[in-house]
Amino acid sequence: MAEQSGEPMTTLEEIDRVYACAAGCEIWDQPVEHPIARAFVFAATGFLRGLGEAADSELWRSSAALLRRCRRFVCTVPLPFDHPLLKFEAAAHQLESEIARLEGVVDPEHVERMRAVVPGLQGLAADGGDPLGDCTREFLTLEDPREGFVALTDRGFTDAVVKAMALNGVEVTIGTHADLLGHDIYTSVVVVGSPTWIHQGLLNAPRTENLALVHYGFFREDPAVAPLLFGPVSSTHVTRPIKKSKLFRSGAPKTPGGGWQQGEPDAAGLLTAEECSPSEEIRASFPRHSSAGGRSGAADQVEAHAAVLADGSHVLLPTDFEARVFSLRAGELPDVQVEQVLASSVGRGDYLALRNRSHHQDLVDRADAILGPDATSLRTTQAEWKARLWERTKQHPRGIRGVAEELRSRGAATANVSYWISDWCIRPRSKADFAVVLRYLAAGADVDSVWERLRRIDSAHRSAGQRYADDLQQALTPDRVGRLVEAGWCAVRPTGADGETLVARIDYVLADTLQVPLNALCRLRTTEDIR
Repeated sequence: MAEQSGEPMTTLEEIDRVYACAAGCEIWDQPVEHPIARAFVFAATGFLRGLGEAADSELWRSSAALLRRCRRFVCTVPLPFDHPLLKFEAAAHQLESEIARLEGVVDPEHVERMRAVVPGLQGLAADGGDPLGDCTREFLTLEDPREGFVALTDRGFTDAVVKAMALNGVEVTIGTHADLLGHDIYTSVVVVGSPTWIHQGLLNAPRTENLALVHYGFFREDPAVAPLLFGPVSSTHVTRPIKKSKLFRSGAPKTPGGGWQQGEPDAAGLLTAEECSPSEEIRASFPRHSSAGGRSGAADQVEAHAAVLADGSHVLLPTDFEARVFSLRAGELPDVQVEQVLASSVGRGDYLALRNRSHHQDLVDRADAILGPDATSLRTTQAEWKARLWERTKQHPRGIRGVAEELRSRGAATANVSYWISDWCIRPRSKADFAVVLRYLAAGADVDSVWERLRRIDSAHRSAGQRYADDLQQALTPDRVGRLVEAGWCAVRPTGADGETLVARIDYVLADTLQVPLNALCRLRTTEDIR
């Protein structure tokens, strides 16, 4: 439980209290050693690195995703290895089936590296140890654990970790990094996971007197505190050293068997900060976007960033300035207003309303219901000019860039061709630019007539979005908003035929730009989702 004062404090007083606590905080880097965990992680890492670009192929995609997930669980979740949520034994059986399927079909070296991973998974399930949990409990019990906090990278495991801690006699609050960025102060805090996969606000302004960074000792990077201020600033209140704790050893070495090799890796074999992190799995679901070349965009592909939500799921947000999402604008909670906002305006701390289906397709279906019998004819008009433009980009030797330059040379003020050819777009913003496009395509259509038909579609989309926002607003009852304030997320069920909608806070946004299909945008996803 966080330390609370008897009287309510102003924001400035709360900030002063946080920094007063941070000034006296001691940070401990606490490495953990467990031989079976080490053997599995390095076998899995060797397999994944050995695959290289082949990991994106249909042959290896599911196996690579499974091992990334298992490796992350081992390195970030303080639960016994035989816990049913981890499913290590089931993963071993799945890999054995994949090996039998792939033998004689693919590179035998890849098969042998995958075969070497199976005993590690089986060993983890049979061992049932909980090295990260044991180390966490040892640190917390130096003080009263009820005044402590344990930060995980994945909120989906918080309830299970609470129960596991209680079974071992430790009552403690469990949450994620985002829960530690407020004004609450804790006696002791443990952050579990990769030593550099930590929000810097936890290190340069820790909300605790004692902070332990609990992780396995086979990561390449060491944790470091970034200064709050830049330039020639000299103050212990700005930076502080991280003290190295003695290695916490758990589990006795086992005799290798079945081809399972526990050899010590060299420095190059150590794990990087991003390995074993949720961001690695999100990025692996989609190819990285490259800005090189003129054909980087496809008709159904858009650029996006991944945002991790307070409930542990994530959402892919389009980077294009014209794309919109449903968000809750909160002045003073519990007063909220559901709005359609530009995706580029959404960031950490904002609340999004999301469903398990594509936001784009959701709006299309709602708009078509408004358009009624004219929907098919109007959508045909929309598709025709976009298909012609897409064909031009495929025929042009310089692709999208070449077409954009030609449109500008013919008088278009803007030429956002990659957006125009996507299903997300209905029409350009400017009628004058649209006229240039139709002349360029030699479409032979009347600009005024086509523009009016597209205007009707655009109007229907806007009306559909507003109607849904109004329904969602009514579903956000005071008790639901209370849940949202407390947990960072809540589920609501709007009136009509709509299914359950999740409203969740964005905890952080990944920096990488991804190229993703439209049907993946603005809907709930987990790291188990595969494109």
